Amino acid sequence: MGGCVSDVSPSPRTGSIGALSQLDVGERLFIWGFRAMAQHHKLGRPSIAELRQVFGHFGVGDAVFSLEALLDAFARAAHSPVEVHGMGCPCVSTSETFLLRAVAATQSGALEVARREFARWLPCPAADWVLIPVAAMGRLFQRAGLTMLLREAEPAPMPDTMAMRTWPVGSRTLH
Repeated sequence: MGGCVSDVSPSPRTGSIGALSQLDVGERLFIWGFRAMAQHHKLGRPSIAELRQVFGHFGVGDAVFSLEALLDAFARAAHSPVEVHGMGCPCVSTSETFLLRAVAATQSGALEVARREFARWLPCPAADWVLIPVAAMGRLFQRAGLTMLLREAEPAPMPDTMAMRTWPVGSRTLH
């Protein structure tokens, strides 16, 4: 797991994200929720009820169900791994940056951008399907005042995602 650049000031117009502290509340909640749901899939904790309680604090408790559908799609259909940092890690991985861009694009109605981002990991039919729960989550976040910024520039490209790989047991990737 690489380090993060925590002293870089974010630009709202670029994809440069190194640390959670550079994100708005809704963006941090999504990243934390994605990490927590990945941990739930792997270890059975935190529970869905605990996740709903945290999300409920921000007025988006039902968004957990959309987040669960998103993770289920990744767990069942991903053709390459998603680098997911631990729940308490202050860094944001490249994968998490791409995910955040996909969710922000969906929330803002830029579905082609979102589809392209999700296709980094998912086959096209799954990338299309996942837009439905992500759009529902985006609407819930929007109603609660949690707007996600769609950054214009993309972060550094990910390695060839179509290459066949094996992932060690206990790796920090979701696959």
